[in-house]
Amino acid sequence: MASSAPLRTQVLSMYRQILRAARTWQAADSSETAEHRAYIRAEAGQLFRRHSGETDPERVRQYLTEAESRLELALHYGTPYPRPVNLPPGALAPRDGRPLGRVQLRRRARSRPVYTRSEDELSGLDR
Repeated sequence: MASSAPLRTQVLSMYRQILRAARTWQAADSSETAEHRAYIRAEAGQLFRRHSGETDPERVRQYLTEAESRLELALHYGTPYPRPVNLPPGALAPRDGRPLGRVQLRRRARSRPVYTRSEDELSGLDR
């Protein structure tokens, strides 16, 4: 338990950074500022609550990396919504109704950026 204390501190620090970003967020279109702020708070709360019971330090570090990436992308691009992901042709689309083969599954897994992990878990793409 003592070794998880630094991770807990990092998680709480990241959560505070995200909430601080939500509080000071300014959308390019000022009429969308309140909507963006609400989205940031709701998304952060949902994801942090969903993963609050995680005890594996490696998974917690992955979630921290995802949170850092998403925050940096949001600040850089000025939009809190997840960035679209460009996958190589054939990485997701099954052919002729057949299930995805090993090559497509491997290609898909390598192509997904770190900031989409939580989205993948929700949609079942992490399997």
